[in-house]
Amino acid sequence: MKHLSLLVLLVLVACKSAQTDKPSLQDCPGGGNCEVQVFKETKLILVQDSESISEVSFGDDPDFQVIFIQYKNSDKKADYTEEIYLQIPSSFREIHSRNHSLQNQKVIFGKVCECDDAGFERIKKGELKLVNLKDFISLHLEIGSSRDQIVQTIDLEI
Repeated sequence: MKHLSLLVLLVLVACKSAQTDKPSLQDCPGGGNCEVQVFKETKLILVQDSESISEVSFGDDPDFQVIFIQYKNSDKKADYTEEIYLQIPSSFREIHSRNHSLQNQKVIFGKVCECDDAGFERIKKGELKLVNLKDFISLHLEIGSSRDQIVQTIDLEI
């Protein structure tokens, strides 16, 4: 009986810690399904030509972390996804970037679909506010893409 009680207690503690560590997106735009992941000690590696980004990948770097936000259309028949990658420093107090200075944080927007404007781009128009509080990071991101987009504003706690 002691072993069963200990096992139940361990499961409850494990479930609670998993819930609090997961980023929380207040509202997923457009009635879609959103997923948020944070990759600590990671940087973005971009393969690009003069006009667009052809590939986004990750590399190890203790000075940075990457926030990945993915929007999927809730209509199961539609094959449409929007992705946002945001590279930020591992430690900071507050970051406020607007328009062209967004490139300091590598804000990347991409559309993955069978459509004319599919692909990835660096965001140059928008606003990013990050505040590192003791228990979590508050993120507000507004992006304007040259492509049609559903995700325009994101509020999230990490």
